[in-house]
Amino acid sequence: MHLLAHRGYHAVHPENTLQAFYAAQGSGFEGIETDVRISADNQLILRHDRIAPNGVPVSALSRAELEALLEHSVPTLEEALEAFPDMLWNIEIKVIAALPQSMNVIKHFQHQRRIMVTSFRHDIAIECSKHLEVDCGLLVANRPVALSNLIHGALPENRLRTIVWDFEIIDPTQLQLANSVGFRNFVYGMHTQFEHDACYDFGVHGMITDHPQMVGLDMDAASSLTRH
Repeated sequence: MHLLAHRGYHAVHPENTLQAFYAAQGSGFEGIETDVRISADNQLILRHDRIAPNGVPVSALSRAELEALLEHSVPTLEEALEAFPDMLWNIEIKVIAALPQSMNVIKHFQHQRRIMVTSFRHDIAIECSKHLEVDCGLLVANRPVALSNLIHGALPENRLRTIVWDFEIIDPTQLQLANSVGFRNFVYGMHTQFEHDACYDFGVHGMITDHPQMVGLDMDAASSLTRH
C-alpha cells in the first residue's frame, strides 16, 4: 500500500512547505500529496486554500505577498519536485488556470519522478491523462449513484485509472467494483485509528493521511527534523 502525507507532515511545520515535506520524508512516508494554484505573478504555488488569511483570493496575490501574509515560504511545484526526487508525488491541480503551466512542469519531470496527477475537476484529470505520461486520478467527495457515471469519461484514457475517495463516502462494494474494471482506489480524510484500519481491511491501494502514527510511521523522527 502507498502511504502519502497529506500536504506534507504539517503537525510540526506549516502545510505544503518544504519543511513539512522533509518531515514527511523523515517519518517514513513514501509520498506526498500537495495542491497547486497559480499566483497573480504567474507562479505555480503549493497552497490548498483559495482564500488568503486577509480574505483576498490567492490568485490575486503575488507569491511574495502571500508569503508575507502567511509568514513562511511558499514553494513552487518545480522547487518541490527538484528537492524530493525519491518521493511519490500526488499533485492535485486545484484550478483550470494552473493547468497549462502545471503540465509543462510535469512534462519536464515525468520520466524522472513518480507522479500522480489528480483533481476534483475531472476535466483537468482527463486533459492531463491525454498529454502526460504519468498516472492520473479522479478526486471524489460525493458518492456516485452508479460507478459507471463516475468512470464513463475516464475509460478511453489508459492513464486515468485511479479514484481518490473521501473516506466518508467509501463502501467495499464500490471499491471492489472499481478494482474489477481496472481502477485503483486511494482514500483520504481518515481521522481515527479505526478509519485507517478499515482502509487496510478494504484493500485500498493508497492512503493520503495527516496521521503517520496511525499507519505505523515514525512520528518522533519527523518531529525532530528542522531542515530548512
